[in-house]
Amino acid sequence: MSWRDRDYNRDGGSSMGLFDSPWSILGWSLSLGTWFGIRVRLHFWLILAIIFDMAAALRTGNWVASVSLAGLMVMAVLLHEIGHRITTQWVGGRHDNFLLWPAGGLVPPLSPPQPWPTFVANVGGIAVNLLICVGGRELLWWNWHWLPPTPWNPLLVFSVNPFWNPAHGPAFTLLLMMYLLSLSLVLINLLPFYWFDGGPLLQSILWRWTGLYRAIDITCIVGMVLAAPMTVFAIYEGSILAVAFWALLFFAAWTKRRDLQAQGPDGYEASLTLSVGLRDLPTPKRRKLARRWFRWTAIDEHREVRDQQQIDAILAKVHEHGLHSLTWFEKRALRRATARQRQRDKLDRVIR
Repeated sequence: MSWRDRDYNRDGGSSMGLFDSPWSILGWSLSLGTWFGIRVRLHFWLILAIIFDMAAALRTGNWVASVSLAGLMVMAVLLHEIGHRITTQWVGGRHDNFLLWPAGGLVPPLSPPQPWPTFVANVGGIAVNLLICVGGRELLWWNWHWLPPTPWNPLLVFSVNPFWNPAHGPAFTLLLMMYLLSLSLVLINLLPFYWFDGGPLLQSILWRWTGLYRAIDITCIVGMVLAAPMTVFAIYEGSILAVAFWALLFFAAWTKRRDLQAQGPDGYEASLTLSVGLRDLPTPKRRKLARRWFRWTAIDEHREVRDQQQIDAILAKVHEHGLHSLTWFEKRALRRATARQRQRDKLDRVIR
């Protein structure tokens, strides 16, 4: 289970029980209130990043740079979550709980449980930060005839302060810092881990071809394959922050895959279906969003009818020519239909 799935991400942020355990501080958040129906909170990790930034100001005396970096960091992350909210509503979902941390938000958007809505809902934050990068780069070239660097370090969000240079003017420096912060959010959220948007994005791409269970399993494997050599490389480079970063990502992917295998395909998909049926489903207030929700429902019903017709044709072929006459694709479709039927039967038993 990743920390996206833990209780403090669903209900969290409460200071109750803060001193019950030394580790409870990791789930603490500071509430900023409710803005336009959106609950906004600063997670412990974002507050810690701001504290480190202020500590750097104590050492260097450059309070303007540190305060600017803290404000721009919160703004970049907030715009990232607003991007998620816009695209999630566009596919008929809901995202009204912003738990901000340095890489975006810890509470994932609630979208219809299909591959395409999941992809669109999770790509919205990256799209907004990418637009900021493109716009900032163009403004820097148009006003100052200077193109900013394009570092490919996803941990850039922790090292923007050195780019502060008053000689270039405050507008230039603030724009450059916002560009670099947005770029770091794009890079880190493309990583295939469930702490970021990259995990759900890769899962949604694989989902249609492999099924949900296998898609999650492959995403975890890809994450571990990426994190293991990066951890070794970070040890070689002697970067303690990078070692901790990649080691934690490897452990998170390994833990999620272990829990997934413990449930098995039938148990995981049955529990997922049950949770989707019992939780508070998106109820968009706008007529357009409601129509989109029904449109997705109609698409699912059409796909189910089409799949049933395909299965009927396969069963007729088996009846006439035997099981050996089926192609690999027909056998695969039959296996998937059988697995879906077992899942429905199991869910019916759970509900009863």
